[in-house]
Amino acid sequence: MKTYKKLITGFIVLSMVMLAIGASGLMPSGDANHSKMAPATVANNELTVTSVSWFAPNSTELPSPGSNGIPLYVTFESYTDIANANVSMNLSAYKSPFTYAYINGPDKNVRTYNQIPEIQAGHSYTIMQLVNISKTASGSFYDENISYDNTTMSGNTVFTIPVGKPDISVISYTTDPPVIYQNEKFIKLTIYTENTGTSAMKNVNFNITSMDYNVVSPANYSIAYYPAGTLMNFTFYINARNVTGTIPVYFHIDNAVYTMDTYIHGNEKNNLTVAIKNKDMISDTKKQLLTFYLNNTGNKVYRDLEIHMLSPSVLSIHVSSSNPLGALTANNVTFAQLQPGQSIKVTYIIDTSTSAAGTYPVQLLVEYHFNNTAETFNKVYTYNQKIVPTTTQQISNTLTEPLYAGMAALIIIILGAIGAAVLHTRKKNRKSRHAGSEKHEEKNNNGSGKKP
Repeated sequence: MKTYKKLITGFIVLSMVMLAIGASGLMPSGDANHSKMAPATVANNELTVTSVSWFAPNSTELPSPGSNGIPLYVTFESYTDIANANVSMNLSAYKSPFTYAYINGPDKNVRTYNQIPEIQAGHSYTIMQLVNISKTASGSFYDENISYDNTTMSGNTVFTIPVGKPDISVISYTTDPPVIYQNEKFIKLTIYTENTGTSAMKNVNFNITSMDYNVVSPANYSIAYYPAGTLMNFTFYINARNVTGTIPVYFHIDNAVYTMDTYIHGNEKNNLTVAIKNKDMISDTKKQLLTFYLNNTGNKVYRDLEIHMLSPSVLSIHVSSSNPLGALTANNVTFAQLQPGQSIKVTYIIDTSTSAAGTYPVQLLVEYHFNNTAETFNKVYTYNQKIVPTTTQQISNTLTEPLYAGMAALIIIILGAIGAAVLHTRKKNRKSRHAGSEKHEEKNNNGSGKKP
């Protein structure tokens, strides 16, 4: 019985020793070679990504959708030492918009492999990959991973890649002059824009269109690079057509369209009226007065008025012989302004030529500005000026007219006949008186007893 108990006790002790030896790994395995070749699989958190940047390490700039060949830098640290590690990025693992950049043609989709002799725990390492970004990217965050392996371990670490999105919009716009009138030329339209997005926009085009403006220049702006967070302004020169009211201008940023409303005012020519103190002028006469009246019947101020008289050469503005240089400015009458309801009087001193009798068209040209605009407008007033001959010319003209010339000839003939009759009568009377004298003498002789 004692011997049986000793055997059981020995077996238990032996079993416990064997278990202890097996737990310590001292016992050989049935397949020792296989145990030495198989790498151990560790948890996927050996590496941690500390930063992700585009274009350059530590850069904060983000690429936009549709960018190609953009350098992506990923910086990581390891919790343990890893010798002879191969580290690379795995793109499109989560149906992201990224692909490896093409180098030397579309058939070579190049992926960068980085071999690091030793990754030391607590140290930072950076790897780079050229990346293409699909145009369908929404400008958001996408998950990708980097993988690492060596002869003893492998794994991967997930990290997030940001993609920017440009957002160019119109901030404001101005016109110079600020008040636009119909038919106004060379209006300066300046449009202010800002990229409020998170990435730059490349190769973007800007232009304007309108039904009621003619775009003078430029036709288009093409910007190669519009960075995020920056302002740009674009200036166009336009001509207003003969329209009034609210007129839209369409500003195109690639496929986006912004509407800017402008207002075209009437130039109010009808509110500037011209009247003339019309009277006949006399030909071959100097220093005659010709007076015009300009009336503002509207509600706007006419400014910087310049008034010119346009006439044929038979009428000329009188220039004093003592001031011959006055001819340079005699035809330019200026007024600073013409207020609503106000009337101004413009008088010219006119000389007429010798052969000026007749009716001639005369024009009064008025140039002016409106409030808040440098555009020059004009109004032309046309009327017919009658010039009558002098009294001497009237008599001379009367005698030279065919009807009056015939009557004058008839009068001359009649006067000639009357003169001839008078002469004949006088001659006859002289003869009668002479014959009477002879008879009286004969009678006297007979009465005295003398014989004839």
